[in-house]
Amino acid sequence: MLPIIALIGRTNVGKSTLFNVLTQKRNALVNNQPNLTRDRNYSSFYLKKNKITIIDTAGFDFELEKIKKETYKQTLIAIKECDLILFLVSARDGVMAQEYEISKEIRKYEKKIILIINKIDGVKDISKINEFYSLGFIENAKISASNNQGINTLIKKYLTPWIQSKFDPKKLKKNSQIHPKIPKKIIKISCIGKPNVGKSTLINSILKQERLITSHIPGTTLDSIPISIDHNKKNYTFIDTAGISKKRHSKNKIEKISIIKTLKNIEKTNISLLIIDATLKISNQDLTLANIIEKCGKPVIIVINKWDLINKLEKKILKKLIRKQLENHIFSEIHFISALHKIGLSKIFKSINKIFQKSQKKIATSLLVKTMYSAIQRHRPPIIHGRRIKLKYAHLGSSNPFKIIVHGNQVKYLSLSYKKYLKKYFYNALNMNGIPIQIEFKETKNPYIFKKNN
Repeated sequence: MLPIIALIGRTNVGKSTLFNVLTQKRNALVNNQPNLTRDRNYSSFYLKKNKITIIDTAGFDFELEKIKKETYKQTLIAIKECDLILFLVSARDGVMAQEYEISKEIRKYEKKIILIINKIDGVKDISKINEFYSLGFIENAKISASNNQGINTLIKKYLTPWIQSKFDPKKLKKNSQIHPKIPKKIIKISCIGKPNVGKSTLINSILKQERLITSHIPGTTLDSIPISIDHNKKNYTFIDTAGISKKRHSKNKIEKISIIKTLKNIEKTNISLLIIDATLKISNQDLTLANIIEKCGKPVIIVINKWDLINKLEKKILKKLIRKQLENHIFSEIHFISALHKIGLSKIFKSINKIFQKSQKKIATSLLVKTMYSAIQRHRPPIIHGRRIKLKYAHLGSSNPFKIIVHGNQVKYLSLSYKKYLKKYFYNALNMNGIPIQIEFKETKNPYIFKKNN
């Protein structure tokens, strides 16, 4: 088991910023607006060639509102799991009454605690910083995470000695695992859908634990949270994403950032689960999301959740309606499930494994060229400026997304309708059920042009 560090503190003291600085990634959503982090967010970084797990947590809040109560539970789990607590406070605000309560709470767990006085940049009143000594922590580091100030001192003076004193470096080097377990070969799946369709509930049901906060309140998930899962000796990473609501001018900055992160996760993952609420049927927004996933070149599996909430007649009508609405979209399977009651979940894994294998397959250049010429014989490219557009050869550019590179002369003049025809022909001829195809056209350079010019 590798060492685990938990970042603890009230809202908006810079936990996610420090998390991003230490991991050298932008995994955590960062903004001045409080309460952005809700679920536990895991990542790792290296210290003296040793891998360390770090947990970003929600703002420590003792209030009992529905979502805040759930985030509080998530933070307590992180404290129990960790070996070291970095207790963050804000130098700009001085000591807050809530921080005395937090310090009492975290001391109960008898973990090593280092007080991190963040946001020291621009603070001229030193008495504000000195106030934090009243919290009673011997070890404290003064930093500005957003400006990378004091980070080297934090690592050298506090984190490195802690690692060396508590853990045997030889054992750490042998241990290649981190918590949660992230294996080398994994299938990455993004859970996409409108707010409140059951994305987090689905992941919790697969995990058989309340790993992610769920609520009937739309917009509960703000950040994209990766969750590692072992199922039938295979390794998966499910990414719970923020729900994408209807386009509107009033979208705030956080919603926009969340949507951008969701779209980036579609590109990074191997497969997307498009989750739809059976009680709301399929909407234009769901079809738009299907289009977005398809344009990214990623396979999509349709998951109709809350299937238990509608009667037999409604199920029959909805099945016909869904098939009709999705007839122009590329998808591998449709699953009708109840995430809450864990109905139909095993079939999703079968589809994931099947579609992943198909998406990774390599296709010989000879087969692609043969297929291309077969398409040309059936429907020849148009004549432009007295010369017919020539498609010469094709080869595989990548597998996921599945991209075919077609070389030829005057390819920039190919019409959109011919490009669509060619894509559809490749799709059917290569039996690419459920795997979107992207075609990139490249102009073949004429070797005789240079000679003629000379």
